Formats: sequence, structure tokens, C-alpha cells
Amino acid sequence: MKIVMICEFYNETLEYQENLLVKYYRKHGHDVTVLTSTFDSVFDYYNDRHDSRWPARTFLDHGAKIMKLRYRYNLLNRLRAYTRIDSILEDEKPDLIYVHDISPNFPECIAYLKRHPECRMIMDYHADYSNSGKNWLSLTILHGVLRKWFLDRARPYLSRIFPIVPAGVTFLHEIYKVPHEEMEVLPLGCDIDLARDIAARGEGRKLRARMGLSDSDIVIFTGGKLAPYKKTELLFEAVAMLPHLPLQVVVVGEASESDAAYRQRLKSMTEGRSNIRFVGWLGREDIYTYLNMADLAVWPASQSIMWQAAIGSGLPLIVGNVGHQSISYLNLERNIIILERDEIRADRLAAAIAEATRPDRLREMREGALRVADEHLNWNRLIERTLRYNTTGTSARP
Repeated sequence: MKIVMICEFYNETLEYQENLLVKYYRKHGHDVTVLTSTFDSVFDYYNDRHDSRWPARTFLDHGAKIMKLRYRYNLLNRLRAYTRIDSILEDEKPDLIYVHDISPNFPECIAYLKRHPECRMIMDYHADYSNSGKNWLSLTILHGVLRKWFLDRARPYLSRIFPIVPAGVTFLHEIYKVPHEEMEVLPLGCDIDLARDIAARGEGRKLRARMGLSDSDIVIFTGGKLAPYKKTELLFEAVAMLPHLPLQVVVVGEASESDAAYRQRLKSMTEGRSNIRFVGWLGREDIYTYLNMADLAVWPASQSIMWQAAIGSGLPLIVGNVGHQSISYLNLERNIIILERDEIRADRLAAAIAEATRPDRLREMREGALRVADEHLNWNRLIERTLRYNTTGTSARP
């Protein structure tokens, strides 16, 4: 099958959904082309630092064609359309168009579907009240008028809309008036093939040895973007409350330039504490190696793209739910301890760590995580849900 994906950002070194879709579509023999922006740096992307002089270019990743396109318009970094993609679609001749979030390039996709009714189009959706629509202008104008205009025109041509979390279903239903029957949750999966390969090769044990850690040490993994809303400092405070446990904390990730002061605050908190290590940004394989080395993963507040990778590596999770982004939909085997908003404190986090590190509880949570990963986060299975409209004769219209 020929698949064209349209997304806002693609960096081949990262552990993002788009990368994993490319890897697993290609593994299962599909031909993939990705249309994306000229952003290369994830920090530039998240901080809306775009330079219109960045060149368009094309390269290969896992055998997929990645086409970085310039914008034909960029309205305040909130509504950005690529140069017209009509000719690209005609050249690529997709059987499936997979659009990540609401795209101002929908009109070209719709025109292609009208010319080629055998093609199907699906969309996933990453926004919810926790990460978007933070003020009246955004909620009412950006979402309620501008982006809704594009989605309303695309909906008759979308075979399915896939929010990545249950909160996204609520957001689309309340703000965009999308009926529930047009949607289903498609969780962000994990690179389960890579996780299993690294575990089979014993890469985590080797890393422990290189870092001078013993089998009796309890290693806590945390990381991602280091920003104040993540409340990583609470983890450091909680660990200090548990001197009787052989805890070692590994922080994978980095802060943006705008959060440099927060990173310095974290570094200052850990001066003289040899059981907390910052390792910076890592490549995909290195991230899974550190996960394989760890005993559990902790995120005191806010969601992380590493949640699924940690579960896929068989790690118990301790996660703070700050609202609208609960991970309870993946807590299917008692594999996650969830702290509600009023529990996101160092003392409560310390109690959760003490509970999760009891040998019997740790074993139960690890086994549960592996079952959840295999059943719900395995891209070998997840991609079949995105392809079924092209392979079962299902109508392209909801």
C-alpha cells in the first residue's frame, strides 16, 4: 500500500509517533512518503522559531521518502499551510492519506480524493484542554472558527478520526462538534521491536556495569523536556526522603533555552548527590537502553512522549495527573500508580516510590506493563487499525 503522511514536524532521530509509524509501515512492506515542515530542531518547533529561509529538501528514513516543505502562509505560527501539495499527491498516488492533526492542506487532499475515490483518508489528533485552547481567543477563534473550518470540510472525506488520548475525544466533541461515532482512540505506541531486541541483548545490564551500578540499586528513569510544569524537582525531593532505599535517578532529556533557569535550579538541587545523573538528549536506541536499565519510571506532573516507551520496556510508572491527560486508559494491569492533582507533592511521591519498589509490587507492575504493551502499544498491531479502511472494503465515508 502507498501511504502519504502529512505532519507538522519530523526528525528522524526522535522517538515520535510519526517516526514509529514510518518504521512499522515500512517493516510490513508499505511504501511511505512524509510531507512535513522545514523544522529540524524540536526546540525550534515547540518555541515557534521558524526561519522562512530554511530550504525544502527530501531524504530517506527507513526507506521512506521524507519531504520537508516550506510554508505558503504562516499565520502567527498557529495556522501554517505548506506549499500546495496537489502535484505531490498525483506523483505519489497514495492509497491512504494519513493527516496528523488538522491541516490547512486538507483542501488539496479532498480534491485528490474526489479525483481518486478509491483512496482513503484518516486523521489523528493530539490536542486536548491540557495542551491547547488555553484562552478565549485560542479556544473560540483558532479552534472554534479557523481550524474548525478546515475540519468541517474534511470530515465527509475522513474514514476515521483517531484522538491519541480519551481527552482528545472530549475536546473534538465539545469544541469541533465531532460525533463520538466518528472517533476512536489510537494510543501512541512504543517501539516494541527495539525494546525487545535491547532486552534480549542485555544492553541494560551492560549500561549498569559501565555506570558502576549494582543489581541491588533501584534505578528510576525520568526525562523528556525539562520544564517547570514537569515538576521534576518533586522527584528529587522525594528521593531525599527515602535514604534507606538504594535509589539512583537518571534524567534523560534537556531544557530549552527559555527554561535554562529551571535546568540550573535542578542542577543546583543535585549538587553533591551522586545518585542523580543528568545524561542529556539521547538517540532512540540509547533511550531504550536506559529504560532497559531502569526499574521504574517517574513523571511527577504532565504527560511525556516517553510514557509509552517506558511501558513497552516493562517499567512500572508513577505519574502525576494534572488534569485532562490522565494515563488511566493505560493502567489496565495495575501497572501505574497515578497521583491526582492534589496528591502531586514530594511526600506523596515518596510514598508511591516506596510502594512501587516493594519486590512483590515491582514484579506485579513489570509483568502488567509488558502485557499492556503487547496488547495496546504494539505498533505491529496498531498500524492495522489505521489500514483497515483500505483492506476490508469499508466505505471511505463515516
